[in-house]
Amino acid sequence: MTQLDLAAFAIDCPDPRELADFYGRLLGWQVDEEASNADWVELANPNGSAVLAFQRDPDYRPPTWPSGEVPQMMHLDIRVQTIAEGYKRAVGAGATPLPQPPDKQDAKFRVYADPVGHPFCMCAIDD
Repeated sequence: MTQLDLAAFAIDCPDPRELADFYGRLLGWQVDEEASNADWVELANPNGSAVLAFQRDPDYRPPTWPSGEVPQMMHLDIRVQTIAEGYKRAVGAGATPLPQPPDKQDAKFRVYADPVGHPFCMCAIDD
């Protein structure tokens, strides 16, 4: 059987360009203009592996994490050196800090929301 490779991880949102710009600032990745259009925008992974893509969903509803009325369907974990660096990068790119789960107060990650409400974690290697 042939081994498969992940081509893209796609995230639904109301405005693909706007959300791609946020994640581009956060990750330091660039939009692949040739692979993008008004309804689909790709961020090229500089390591050459799967791209991060954003697709327009006119009926998008943000997750209500942590309450779960509208469940999160996915989340990204982003590796950083320290929790402080993660905070600086996330907030500097335009993310909103979310409440840390009560049972994870000492964990090496912090939870944020992107501009349209998707939760993601900044996970520290050190600290």
